Amino acid sequence: MHSLIGFETFEIRYQTRMRTLRMPIAMAPHGVPSAETSEVWGLISDVHGNYPALEEALRALGAAGARRLAFLGDYLGRGDSDRCVTRIRETADVAIVGNRDLDWQDRVAPASKAWVLELPRTASIGPLVLSHGDPRLTPPLSTSQISRDFLKAWQEMDRRAARVWAFGHSHHARVWRKASPAQVAELLESPRVALDADYRYFVNVGTTGLPFPGKGGPSVALVDLARGIVRQIPLA
Repeated sequence: MHSLIGFETFEIRYQTRMRTLRMPIAMAPHGVPSAETSEVWGLISDVHGNYPALEEALRALGAAGARRLAFLGDYLGRGDSDRCVTRIRETADVAIVGNRDLDWQDRVAPASKAWVLELPRTASIGPLVLSHGDPRLTPPLSTSQISRDFLKAWQEMDRRAARVWAFGHSHHARVWRKASPAQVAELLESPRVALDADYRYFVNVGTTGLPFPGKGGPSVALVDLARGIVRQIPLA
């Protein structure tokens, strides 16, 4: 098994059609975690206005050791969208927009609408790239790539020097990997995956607030960039 991370610093890069923003993030030398610099990311997607589920997601990720939080879109929906937006703004280190946020922008308070309309469509955190997964927002980084063995996603990850792509949208938590563009993507069964530098990984975080029949219950994900681990965490 090879270490996924082999550098001392990386940066978060938010990408929209209009701008790129960068924020430096410290890493321990050679990918070795320390109490001050370990980067353990909790990933939350598809809240859909479900405030109790959002609080449960935050509790579960805190208990699992998440130090930073990234939200992958679709915050609005039936329930208390404005309260969800307020809580996400309080806790998010990174947030990107989802299709439901654009569809529901006129059903929320002006402050919530303004916030979701300012969100980027993707974010890059060193070897980790994030998108919501809707084909209309980010065609190469969308759930349409699942049936295409992630070929265009691979090309986009290559362009960004990314090893892990995390997304939501389809409300179905799963992890795949492949070692080359031509290889058929391998669906991994374990809820805990050790990341091998010979592979790229494709992580569907699932949904926090709106589980669909036949696609499993609500879930979040944890990505430990220092140790090279992805965990799928079911919610109560």
